[in-house]
Amino acid sequence: MKMIFFLLFWGFGILLMNMEFWFSVVVLSLFYFLSLFISPLGLGMNMMGDELELDTLSYSLFVLSVWVLILMFMCSSKIYSEKVMDKYFVFLLMLMLLTLALTFSMSNYLGLYIFFEASLIPTLLVIVGWGYQIERLQAGVYFLFYTIFSSLPLLVLIILSYSNSGSMNLLYSLMLVFPEVKVLEVLVFLGLTSAFLVKMPLFFVHLWLPSAHVEAPVAGSMILAGVLLKLGGYGLCRVMFEFPSVMLYFSNILVSLGIVSMVMVGLICCRLNDMKALVAYSSVAHMGLVVAGLYVGGFLGFTGALIMMLGHGLASSGLFSILNMYYERTGSRSFYLNSGMIVVLPIFSLFMFLLCACNMGAPPSINLLSELYLLGGLMSFSKMMLIFLPLGSFLGVVFTIYLFSYSQHGKMNGGVQSYWVVSFVELNSLVLHSLPLNVLFLKLDPFMLWL
Repeated sequence: MKMIFFLLFWGFGILLMNMEFWFSVVVLSLFYFLSLFISPLGLGMNMMGDELELDTLSYSLFVLSVWVLILMFMCSSKIYSEKVMDKYFVFLLMLMLLTLALTFSMSNYLGLYIFFEASLIPTLLVIVGWGYQIERLQAGVYFLFYTIFSSLPLLVLIILSYSNSGSMNLLYSLMLVFPEVKVLEVLVFLGLTSAFLVKMPLFFVHLWLPSAHVEAPVAGSMILAGVLLKLGGYGLCRVMFEFPSVMLYFSNILVSLGIVSMVMVGLICCRLNDMKALVAYSSVAHMGLVVAGLYVGGFLGFTGALIMMLGHGLASSGLFSILNMYYERTGSRSFYLNSGMIVVLPIFSLFMFLLCACNMGAPPSINLLSELYLLGGLMSFSKMMLIFLPLGSFLGVVFTIYLFSYSQHGKMNGGVQSYWVVSFVELNSLVLHSLPLNVLFLKLDPFMLWL
């Protein structure tokens, strides 16, 4: 609780006391390193009160949230230098971290629902307030209505549960109302998973994601790809631990949809000419593989899904940050206007290569280990996966190489605005994205002990 109130009052303090932008980065960094000393990794559940708890799953995603937030401050230095409502921007980011911390530490479904939805508010305000184009309003509406309407069944289930039994134990309460097993299974499946599958998002309910990413500022894209998509995976993990029979009942459908997401989105990415849209769609492909791994279950499925959520959060956040650095220099996200960058910005080409390699699962990144775990789990589920999984992985490599080669090689555009000197903050943010991706494989055993 001390940690939660610290975050709350720090966000309000920055707004009211007119504190410096970079001072908040320093304090957040200190807070991050202090939080490592209360790590429950591999130690089971760590209770922090009647309503708060922390285990390896929630703690890993919370640390990822703090890490990505620090990098968001670094990549948003232009907002501070141009004084574009920078104090309100810092306040919204701190409020976002507060809601994420509470979401990952709630022990009941009501608290999970409240803070799960509360995280939408600062994200929506960041997209609408600091987005690039006028279409950001439409993107904000898509983002808001998709996520709110998909989570209404979960709210109905919570209300039914509490009104009929006075308990937040959903399974026990719903069995009193719906004694028929089939009705109960369908109801629980629709109510508990619809909100989380849209948040991830799964293919067919992903239309809000590309527009939200494309129109959001770099901080909005980084927090969306780095953390907010992982809220769906976190919710599915919590649901599956409490309702394993219900999830297994629908596992064939969801595993198939996850693999279809991976293949279909891979094909879509191969024909895009917007770099930011390509990275946004690639998130749908990776999250489809996470959904398939979660519904397969078992040690390989759950461990691979957790490691992929962490790896994808860092890799996609890093790609969005470096694409924003290109956008600030060329004024465009198109491949045609960002070609030949290796000539003028070779240091960016190095980090672009490292992040693309991690995004497609090249060694020694943790993305490779997660794909190997998920491959083993899915192969034990069905031998048919031997056809679709290599195809999905191949398409992932194709569109990642397409992103790197078309942006770094070719004829340089002559009508660019300017190529100013690469700053220390930009290099530092890229290093802090790339380093954990290629170092964490040395110590992955805590993430394998959370089941």
